[in-house]
Amino acid sequence: MPGLASETIGIWVAAGSRDESTETAGSTHFLEHMLFKGTPTKDAKAIAAAFDRTGGDSNAITAKELTCYFSRCLVTDLSDITALLVDMVSNSNLDAEEFERERGVIIEELAMSADDPGDVLFDDFDQLIFGDHPLARPVGATKDQIRVLGHHTLLEHHSTTYVPPRLVIAAAGGATHDEVLGMVEDALAEAGIGSESASHAWDSPAAGRPAAAAGVGDATGGKAHARGAREVPQFHSGRSHTVKDTEQLGILLGCEGLEEGHPDRFVYSVLLTMLGGGMSSRLFQSVREERGLAYAVNCVASQFTDFGTFGIYAGCTPENGQAVVNLALAEWDRLAQEAPSRSEVDAIVSQLSGSMVLGLESSAARMNRLARSEIFGIPLESPLDLIERVRSVTAEQVSTMAGDLMSRPKSLSLVGPQTDLALP
Repeated sequence: MPGLASETIGIWVAAGSRDESTETAGSTHFLEHMLFKGTPTKDAKAIAAAFDRTGGDSNAITAKELTCYFSRCLVTDLSDITALLVDMVSNSNLDAEEFERERGVIIEELAMSADDPGDVLFDDFDQLIFGDHPLARPVGATKDQIRVLGHHTLLEHHSTTYVPPRLVIAAAGGATHDEVLGMVEDALAEAGIGSESASHAWDSPAAGRPAAAAGVGDATGGKAHARGAREVPQFHSGRSHTVKDTEQLGILLGCEGLEEGHPDRFVYSVLLTMLGGGMSSRLFQSVREERGLAYAVNCVASQFTDFGTFGIYAGCTPENGQAVVNLALAEWDRLAQEAPSRSEVDAIVSQLSGSMVLGLESSAARMNRLARSEIFGIPLESPLDLIERVRSVTAEQVSTMAGDLMSRPKSLSLVGPQTDLALP
């Protein structure tokens, strides 16, 4: 990204909470915390100070299929930050005393999430639709699971998961491709994994090329290997309600959607945006603007390597709940029964095209896109190609997909005051 004075770099692991067992649940998220607690050359305070000194951003995320440690900094600080991230990921102390101290922090984090009705709603929905599949579990596990998680489990998780070919280093920003490659190679050598054999492991085409070099610049369509074989989930229909003393009722109505990288993903994007992706969307106009039944109403989607979910979220007073669900289903069905006008499709295409271009002006967004391309094996397309793919979507395709989704079994999750709301 010529002319940019900053760079965003991240080390990604192609494994998440989905790859845990019942006994190891919570280890992925716990490890995310622990990697900031010290290496043989830096303690936790020194790591925090090194990140803060750059004036940029640094953090980590744990998801159901991946983990990432990242930082946005000035290009002049990139060499130091790259070395720090590599050191954290490869040489973390994972000290037993720090582990016990952090256990309490994570339990507090889970308690905070349990107090958030939105977090509870989405966790409930996953538990309802995925049943006993690993995708049903919250990313951070439960407080009871964290209380019994053993230090040895964390060590084993790190030693078996944080290894090639599950690692991707991706970067985007003002530095050149060759400059970043040089910094990564130096960081690997400094961390003690820069030998010929280790370098080959990190950059092996036979391993899907998810290596330090592969994730920097443009991705190749390789695929980082997740931890072990994954069981494909099955969608479970039903209804759940967590009663909470809140002013609003949280509603999440959904069905099976499309997986990551699905051939029809551009039609899916148009559908999601048209039905519930902005202030001009059908749901927003019908539920909020025309009837004043809710402040927030929109479409949501989760996409995994082999499965996806489609949903409609709304927050409203309990007495408006049934009307909101009925309207959401009516708008969904209307889109399935009647193809939208070309002008409506054109407006959505313009909206999506603009958001794509604006989003790609962010180095963080580009870094994220590079890494996900490597991890999920999705070919990296240019912004112009992406826009053309969206422009090729027809009104009939959108209506057909809406009908296909509408015909699938559905689930309804509620969080809030007691109510008799149900699926019609």
